[in-house]
Amino acid sequence: MSKWIYLLCLLMSCLIILSGCWDSKEVQSINFITGIGIDYEDNKYVAYAQLIDFSSIAKQEGPTSREESDIWVGRGEGTTLSMAINDLYQTSQQQTLWTHVKAIVLSKNAMSGRLEEIFNTLLHSGQLRYTPWIFGTEQSIPEVLSPSALLNQSTQTIELFEPVKLYKQHSAFEPIRLHELLDGFREPASVILLPSITDKNKTWFNGDKAPPLIRTDGFFVISNGRSQGKVAGKDADGTRFVNYNHVYQYPLYVYKNGSKTPDLTLRLHNPQTKISSRKVGNGVTFDLTTSVKSVIVEDNGSHNSPRTMEKAAEEQIESEIRTTFQKNKSRNIDSYGLAEHLYRHDLAVWKELVQQRADPIKQFNLGKVEVHVKILNASTYKYTE
Repeated sequence: MSKWIYLLCLLMSCLIILSGCWDSKEVQSINFITGIGIDYEDNKYVAYAQLIDFSSIAKQEGPTSREESDIWVGRGEGTTLSMAINDLYQTSQQQTLWTHVKAIVLSKNAMSGRLEEIFNTLLHSGQLRYTPWIFGTEQSIPEVLSPSALLNQSTQTIELFEPVKLYKQHSAFEPIRLHELLDGFREPASVILLPSITDKNKTWFNGDKAPPLIRTDGFFVISNGRSQGKVAGKDADGTRFVNYNHVYQYPLYVYKNGSKTPDLTLRLHNPQTKISSRKVGNGVTFDLTTSVKSVIVEDNGSHNSPRTMEKAAEEQIESEIRTTFQKNKSRNIDSYGLAEHLYRHDLAVWKELVQQRADPIKQFNLGKVEVHVKILNASTYKYTE
């Protein structure tokens, strides 16, 4: 009897071992999607899927030259987004998984009233996580999904997949994850700043070639489920002080008497702005109070005291806040999130002047803009917060 029990236990042990790996697959036999692009053109959705050759990444011990790209981009189309995604499978050759998606890129057309449908389809798949970085672009999506990397490093290190490291060094346009966009997407007055990307590179060269490199060049203002428009370059400067969640460090160039060379350069840290509103006639006036810490990067010696520098910086920041507001107001873009401020702090005024209007920002005006700059290193290269 004990012999049969021994054989039965041995057989069960073998079955347990086999059941854990009998259907396992090697990494190279699965397509892991790392980036998604979504466009809408000619009344059809176009879905792009980015594949990276993980086998080449695993084999290389350091930077190596590559004769061929290790990035593949697939394209599928259909009258619905799910049809476009299913179209990708037709020639995928092997199983395709979406669990490793690290970035989502939306075209300008896709952001024009189709975001609700796009997110419903993507999230109903059950495979996509809520953590990918999300971007908008005015450029061809296959181009921004096929960038290069400096020094032939792994494509996994590009800004598309790791935007925070660069943002902490140069807080130009704040990156956001999918769940951060969804948190406010369905709110009736929320404003989301969706960073815009391009691969146009005029900075880094490899010999006489300027390879395509990802960079952020502005942001799209998303409200009520659609884009109000893109804000780029200097038109975005004031928004950094008013409506960013966190600014790690960013240069402020202070000019004097119309000179093209800055008289003073500061590195700004963590600006904080308090907004208050008051109804004036048929409109709303907003008063802003901004506080920001800074350190001196360059000074040509024309300033007599730290307070003189702070005052010059305060005037520069106030000018940027007012200029950005006026430029965006002329385009019906609420990059400061003033409508959202009313919704959360003065609901009666929001219902009266904002809720039923297609262009509520035309009723908005800036009142007082107070800026307080604190220089932390007036007499030393080191500073402490």
